[in-house]
Amino acid sequence: MSQLDYLSKPPEILPIRKIITPEVINYHSEQDVPVYEIRKEGCGIVTIELVFNAGRPLESTKLVSGVCAALLREGAGSYSSEVISEELDFMGATLSIQSSMDFITVKGVCLKQHLAKFLDMVGVIISEPHFKKEEWLLHKKKSIERLKVQLAKTDILSYRAVTEAMYGSDHPYGYNSAPEYYDLVTVDLLHDHHQQHIVADNCQVFVAGDISDIDRKKIDQLCLNILKGERQDRHYTTPSVGSAPRQISLSGGTHQSSIRIARKAFNRKHKDFIGLNYVCNLLGGYFGSRLVSELRENKGLTYGIYSSMDSHLHDGDFMISTEVANENLSETLDGIYQEMERLRSDLVSDEELELVNNYMMGNYLNLFDGPFNSIRAIKSLALSSIPLDELDTLIKSSLSFDANQIRDIAIKYLDRNDFWEVIVGHHKE
Repeated sequence: MSQLDYLSKPPEILPIRKIITPEVINYHSEQDVPVYEIRKEGCGIVTIELVFNAGRPLESTKLVSGVCAALLREGAGSYSSEVISEELDFMGATLSIQSSMDFITVKGVCLKQHLAKFLDMVGVIISEPHFKKEEWLLHKKKSIERLKVQLAKTDILSYRAVTEAMYGSDHPYGYNSAPEYYDLVTVDLLHDHHQQHIVADNCQVFVAGDISDIDRKKIDQLCLNILKGERQDRHYTTPSVGSAPRQISLSGGTHQSSIRIARKAFNRKHKDFIGLNYVCNLLGGYFGSRLVSELRENKGLTYGIYSSMDSHLHDGDFMISTEVANENLSETLDGIYQEMERLRSDLVSDEELELVNNYMMGNYLNLFDGPFNSIRAIKSLALSSIPLDELDTLIKSSLSFDANQIRDIAIKYLDRNDFWEVIVGHHKE
């Protein structure tokens, strides 16, 4: 073989045989806070996430968790919000504080050389927030204006409608932001939520990057700065649907409609989570999936369509989402239900199973590509109370389904009668 032939010959494509998972150091700080650590010496960067079980299920008033998270950075201890921003710029660091359904997450990225100073500031922010009334009123005004913009988007309206239908308007996973809910939040309630739930017993820490034993002592000191407090858990049951309508049609938009088709599912610890997640990927979880191939590629009905699983701490749901031109609405709905029914009636071919397995293996490779990606995967397991030593078993079991098992799962969970259908679009008189 000439050198030219050698250089022009593409590399051989080989199947992925094994996912190499990272070494995770798991220990408890002096204040008994669980810490998960993945080291990458010499990279010069450290990421740290403090995740507090302080989300919606623990709220005393709707929206208080999200507002609490948003205002943590707006001044704490001797730091004003302006000084916090200036200090972060000087250190070349970033700090974001976000709220999800179940958690408040404080995430920072910092150069190793500034780690001690950065952690000191984070410790003050999470333990001594100001929650000044003027900051709250400014945030409230901006949030309501932002909400008005969001409520003009059909995809936002359809998501709000379907989650409320599944969980109920008073459930922490089902209620939607509204201007009147902001009126119920007070500075005192923000302080109460912080002191009760942004505490050590509710916290887990995830660290990745250029970490040494000396740096670990700095992280221990950060954990000591977290307020003490007892963990509080509340468990919710979704109210019975009863005679509530399964098909909801709302006005919105002009030229296209947003479709959400969803059903209740479960959290990651459920015995069928891995199986339904596999079916979700096969149906609409990647570019070569059935919904994309049939409705986008073959029929040109939509630019994008996908299925997804949203797993919360206490519950979860399975959802199909797309936006279509109004004239394609009926054909798109028929096509979605046809693909669901095909999975319930026909066996998946070996070739398609191999395609899905390869896609998922590629996802796993990306998931554990380097310490910073890997720590996010470890965080997902830890927050779901799944032991880390089950990781390899979970990966193997997620790729071990045969055609009969796939059909059984589809029969169990893709029954059209179990789904809510929400359409937000322009309705002709």
